[in-house]
Amino acid sequence: MEPDKRIADAAKKWEIEHLLLLTRQGTKEVYAGESRRYGPVILKRNADLQELQGEYRMLSRLDCAQSARTYASDGEAGLLLEERILAGTTLRQEVSPDKRVQCLARVFHAIHTPADGGTSYLDWLRGIVGYCERNQVPGELSRMAGEAYGICGELFRKYSERVLLHGDLHHDNLLKRADGSYAMIDPKGIVGPEILDLPRFLLNETDAPYEGSLRGHMGRVIRLMAEEFGFPIEDLGKAFYMEAVLANVWNHEDGEEADMEEIKLAASFLRV
Repeated sequence: MEPDKRIADAAKKWEIEHLLLLTRQGTKEVYAGESRRYGPVILKRNADLQELQGEYRMLSRLDCAQSARTYASDGEAGLLLEERILAGTTLRQEVSPDKRVQCLARVFHAIHTPADGGTSYLDWLRGIVGYCERNQVPGELSRMAGEAYGICGELFRKYSERVLLHGDLHHDNLLKRADGSYAMIDPKGIVGPEILDLPRFLLNETDAPYEGSLRGHMGRVIRLMAEEFGFPIEDLGKAFYMEAVLANVWNHEDGEEADMEEIKLAASFLRV
């Protein structure tokens, strides 16, 4: 399928050749190409201009090996031009949980800058409570949404710093460069304390390579993260539960069935 005029105009303006559609999901499109000006690039179009602006706001503030570079944007057209990371294998392919946590830490400690307002993690949790109240959400999931919102508020009060968070810092958004280092892609650029950039990684550890039981694996990862990042185990457990509820209410909103077993697994770490 040929790209539409906005994409074609962007390719001409930013001197992009060999444009290839990678994904199309709803009103979002992602293309890969070669720019004579910038080299290998990713061109994104997103009709959700607020989400696109959040990504641009975070990436444009960073100039480090641990993040994809942003080259240009067109806010009116909903377009963003970024570095395409080569070789681009994901952190999920690292077999060792210890190595995955270490690689996460190197990125995590390099990407947070002070926030100057904007959508917060607490807004996300407030949003799922509102969704549950407005719709016929099963009673248990609705109750859990309220608990998760309370946990998020507790973490906001305990940790006073406000930084730009990636918001989706999981294994598939951490790509290996050719030199073996990792860099993050696709940030949401939302606001909150640093600890809230860890639970999405925890949630994705449930389907990463591991040995033994799943609960034993998750307990080990939480302990590794507590040692690496300096946050109490109990706070990481709370964040894990909060994230599991958030993700599954979003799934419900998208017409998918909530994974209550995943939520119950996370809930088992609330009082470790």
